[in-house]
Amino acid sequence: MAEQTGPVGRLFRAGFHALSALRGARAFHPNGLLLKGKLHALKRDDLALPTAPVEVTVRMSKGAGLPGRMPDALGLAVRIPTDGDPWDLTLTTSAGRVLPRPARRWTDGRYSSLLPYRANGALVWLSARAESPRHADASLDSLRRLVSEGPVTYLIETVRVNGARKPCATLTLHGVDEDAPRPAFDPMLNAPPGWELRPRWLTGLRERAYEGSREGR
Repeated sequence: MAEQTGPVGRLFRAGFHALSALRGARAFHPNGLLLKGKLHALKRDDLALPTAPVEVTVRMSKGAGLPGRMPDALGLAVRIPTDGDPWDLTLTTSAGRVLPRPARRWTDGRYSSLLPYRANGALVWLSARAESPRHADASLDSLRRLVSEGPVTYLIETVRVNGARKPCATLTLHGVDEDAPRPAFDPMLNAPPGWELRPRWLTGLRERAYEGSREGR
């Protein structure tokens, strides 16, 4: 994929390496909170999730790292353990399916994978929305309080090109994970089997950005 992105990819890698080194943290989504979650599959026709409920690691974060309650593109990353390599799903608050959108609260609007996956010959986005009636502003402190007050549930869906949605899982957050190691979520390296983010040229640039960010920390 590096060959496909060429000099532009190398510039992306160098730029995100420099930004990450300057911050001493991720170039994007530098500020986040690691949470304990449980994933419960509803349907397995699009995404072959584990049949039994499974404990997952979740990181919710602010995309640009803006301070306090300032609206930001909020991130929802989920690591799903499997018998083989884990799967990483990363979603961002969005306008429609492809444009990131700053949100004022962790339970506002929809989260989207932004880029579609090619799966079973079709393009499929992943989406999530909160089903909790409780809200918290965009600060990490408010998120911590929200989760400590009781479980927070998100509905995860697959979305087709024509807009058709299929519920595939519920994700319930039930605690802050203070002591767990901080995983490096990467939806390209750790994609579900048979799923590939598209278009390839854009995912190539995104991977170069991920590499630069990892190396710069």
